[in-house]
This record gives sequence, structure tokens and C-alpha cells, in this order.
Amino acid sequence: MNACLAGGWSFSWPVALTLAVGIGVILMARWVSRQRHFPGRESFIVLHVGICWWLAAAGLELAAQGPQCKVFWASMAWPGIIGVPTFWAVFLWQFVNSIREPLTLRGFLLLGIGPLVASAMALSNPWHQLFYGPGTLPVDGSPGAAIRYDHGPLFNAVAIYVYVFMIFCLAVVTRAALASHGVHRRHYLAFVLVTCVPWSANLSYVVFGWTLFGFDPTPFSFAFTLVAFACLILGVRLFDLLPVARHLLLEELPDPVLVVDPQRRVIDANPAALELAGQSAAWQGTTLSRWPVYGVELDAMLTAGEREMLLIPASSSRYFEVRSRDIERVTRSGTFILGQMFYLRDITERHCSELKLAEALATSEERLRTITRLHEQLQEQALRDPLTGLYNRRHLGELFARELTRCQRERTPISLALIDLDHFKQLNDRHGHLVGDDVLRAVAIHLTGNLRGSDAVFRIGGEEFLLLLPGAAGDEAFARLQALCQALAGQPLPTREGPLSVTLSAGLAVWPTQGQTLEELMQVADAALYDAKRNGRNQVRRLAATGAD
Repeated sequence: MNACLAGGWSFSWPVALTLAVGIGVILMARWVSRQRHFPGRESFIVLHVGICWWLAAAGLELAAQGPQCKVFWASMAWPGIIGVPTFWAVFLWQFVNSIREPLTLRGFLLLGIGPLVASAMALSNPWHQLFYGPGTLPVDGSPGAAIRYDHGPLFNAVAIYVYVFMIFCLAVVTRAALASHGVHRRHYLAFVLVTCVPWSANLSYVVFGWTLFGFDPTPFSFAFTLVAFACLILGVRLFDLLPVARHLLLEELPDPVLVVDPQRRVIDANPAALELAGQSAAWQGTTLSRWPVYGVELDAMLTAGEREMLLIPASSSRYFEVRSRDIERVTRSGTFILGQMFYLRDITERHCSELKLAEALATSEERLRTITRLHEQLQEQALRDPLTGLYNRRHLGELFARELTRCQRERTPISLALIDLDHFKQLNDRHGHLVGDDVLRAVAIHLTGNLRGSDAVFRIGGEEFLLLLPGAAGDEAFARLQALCQALAGQPLPTREGPLSVTLSAGLAVWPTQGQTLEELMQVADAALYDAKRNGRNQVRRLAATGAD
């Protein structure tokens, strides 16, 4: 920078021309900023800023007299040199693809990395000589002579970076031209040629050394490209979406699309919509309700004010998800509805898959219910004695734990009784096991029929039963067992060989005075049962805390 202050400046007609071009770019950027919103508008304005930076650095380089000062301003131009093709590529991509959302701050920062890195490499060249080589010298010894730059490896790397973006720009506009038709194709081809101008100018400078009054012609060619593009905007309104939406989107869309005006007349339809309706010619202006195949349904959808519906055309086996959207124009005086657009998305495959899935789910749910029911039955069977239908010993522990928790909470006792049929082995030997089974079933019915709903009866062995009497104290339980014993002794039981008289012996234990666990209570009850059998059977016995009752 000190070299610039000492080297002097010269205002010449190339500097004046550069200044004029820069002012023109500024005025054009100001005009663009006042236009209505169009795809890529923000990127296009940033593009103008980059060209202005580039031209400003170019003008200062032309005006500088000292060689070092010229190289310094050439290095200062690199933010614009890299930024212009970068944001030119972003703008073209947004415009051609009708992307109206501007880049986020993060996107701008990421795209700004390239220009910053290139600038850092150029400004640090005096230390590494890898951007501009030692051969970077004036073309002659005259004051203010142009610089012939010796391009180093870092310069070539940055040039490749720039060319990637320029090739991308050319590819984007070429694709748009090929996808357009008629007058739009001609204008897009003109845009392709305009885009080739800075590409050609840069290649001519880098490869062949061509200059404009001793300077790189690329920034001036980019300025020319902006002016040419502005002429295309003014002449054919390329910022309007019709060529892009019509040819790049609407025509190639595989799903039917219909556009109707406020009078519900069809004014546009893509090939898929015409094929579905069987239309070939003279269809524009047809009233929506008279549109073949699916017009009546869409008209009813508008009348009902619905935005979405499922459409199943009568003459087709396909299913469509229909969405309606207003086409609006925003002006200073308000928003006006220009018409509606219907988008028919073919969901035949998805709908059939959903039907099959629903059917499979229904089948699976039915099977699951069956399996659950069988599981419950198996679980119930596993907990019950198959002969008498009473709960078996597996269920005893679970039920006792549940009742114990409740009685602890309510501070009530639990009585447990072990019952054994008297001389049951002799009955089996005399009458047979089938009669013995009849007796066991009859005793089970007798016990369950004479107990409360909260009581439980278990068969825990051959002729052994267990009674669980929650809430019953010792005296109450003893009296109820005595009644059961006497009732059984006084009422013969029905069997296949006729009525048979059977008696029982029982032993009683009470929680918590005679045991804290199920095992302890069963041991006490078993001792009391043994005492009942030893003392003549057909009776109920209970043990006191210090010995036999």
C-alpha cells in the first residue's frame, strides 16, 4: 500500500471507461432492486456488487503507476473475480428452477469461503511467490506500463475453481434452452451466447494473453453480460415464470395438472391431464363441469371449498390425490385471485398397497386376538385342576401374595385350611378310580358352593384340598369349617354307582398369629390336620400358639 502512495496515479481514458462501466453496473443494480420479486433476485444483486468490486480494483490498477501497486490492486480484485461466477451460477440455478427462497446467511457465508481463500493467497504472494511468479513484471519500462503476470500453481488452482462454476452456468442455460420451445428457445439460445462471452474473454486472456488496453477483459465482459441480460429482461420478460414453469415443470410433470380461471374454464392443462381426459384438440375454454372423466368431481371440490380430496375416475382404475391451490397476484392495492390450479397425484400403487396393508393388519389383528384368547385359555388351564376345575398349587402362591398385601393394608386376618378326605384310598380300592373321581368332583362342588365370593378353593394333591379364607379370624373360620364338615357327612355324594357317604378332616391355621408366610401356615395347618386324623377323623382341628387346641 505504501508503494501505491509513493508511485503516483494517472487518470486516463481506460480508467474513465472503467469508471463509466462501474457506474452503469451500479445503476443497473439499483434498477433491479426496484423490480418485483423474481427467482434468484438476491443472488443477482450480489452479482452486481461483485462486478462493481472487480471493476473498482481494475480501475485502480489501471490508474496506478507503480508496478507493485498494480499487483496489489490486482490481488484486491480476487473477491470479485471469484464471487462473480459463484453467484452467477447460484442465480441461474435459482432462476431456471424457479426457486424464490433467497439463500440463507449460512449459504452466503459458505459461498464466500472461496473468494476469501483466493484473496488471502493473492495478497500473501510476496511471501510465497506461488500465485504470481517471479516473472510478474511490467511489459516495458514506461511509467504506468501494464503488468505481464507470471501465473503460478495457486493461480491455476483458483482458475480451475472459477471454470467449474462457469461450466455449470453454461450447462444450466443450455438445458433451459433445450427444454424450451418457439420464441422462448430463441431467447434462451441468445442467453447461452451471452453467457459464453465472459467464458471466451477469460480463456483468451489466460491462454492467449489477449488484453483490453493492457488489462484482463473478463470484468468488462461480465458487465456486458449483465447489460445483455437486462435487454432480454426488458424485451421478453425472462423474469416471468411462463417459459420455465411451462416447459421445465408443467410439460414434463408425469401427474395431471389443470389450470382454471375464475369462471371455471380450463385455460391450461399438461399432457398428462389431457391424456387422462382423452382430449386432443379444441379443449381450451371448456367449462370445468364439462371436462371429461374427472371435471364434475373437481367442480364439486371448488364449490365445497375443499383443498384436498381422493379422486377415483369412473372410466379409470387409478386413484388420484387432488390438491387445489389459488393462483394469486399481489399488487399495492391488494391480492387478486387469478384462478386455481389442480394437481392430481397418482397414488394408485400407494392406495392399493394401503388397502393390502389394511387387510393384512386386520388379518393379523384377528390372529392376534385368537392367539391371545388361546393363550389366556392355556394360562387358565395351567392354573386349574383338569378334574375338578379348582385352582391348583401354581395359582396358590400368587393369590396368597395378593391377599396378604390387601390384609396387611386393611389389618385383617387370613385363615388357611388343609382338607383331606377320610379313607379315600379304601374308597378307590372298593369302587374304582372312576368313582373316586366322581367323589372328588362332588366334593369340589360342595366346597365352592358353601364359601363366600372372596374365598378360594385349591386342589393341591390326590384327595387334598386347601381353603383360603381372607378376612376370617380363627373362630369364624373354625365354625365355617365345622359346618362344611358336618354338611358333607350328612349328605351322600352322587356317583356313577349311586350315592356314597364321605367325610373330611381339616386342619386350620391363622395369619399372622400362627405364621407369617404361606409355608409356615401350611405347616401349622398340616400339623392340625394330622391331629384331626389321629383323633378319629371327620372333624376340624386347630393348634394354639403353644400347642394343641
